[in-house]
Amino acid sequence: MAEKTILEKAAEKVGYGLAMAEAVAGSVKTAVGGAVASVTAALTPAKKASRPLATKTPLKNAPKKAPPKKAAKKTAAKKSPNKKIATKKTVKTPAKKTGHTRR
Repeated sequence: MAEKTILEKAAEKVGYGLAMAEAVAGSVKTAVGGAVASVTAALTPAKKASRPLATKTPLKNAPKKAPPKKAAKKTAAKKSPNKKIATKKTVKTPAKKTGHTRR
């Protein structure tokens, strides 16, 4: 058999590497899938057997509703005549300039 060239040897090594990577990826995928399935199964509550809903028994002495209260008559608030608010004129003064200038 003829000796393999460096290129053939490298191609063989790359092929083995890819095969191993595929195997690792498959095993990781199955492990993660199993973990996800077990976690979701643990987090979802177990379904209980359905029981018939309990019916409410009517109370013998049901409390009577209080009659609606009559609203007290309110007198209209007296309005005072509008008073003019004295406004002061504000004189704006320019800001003082500092002696120093920025460079």
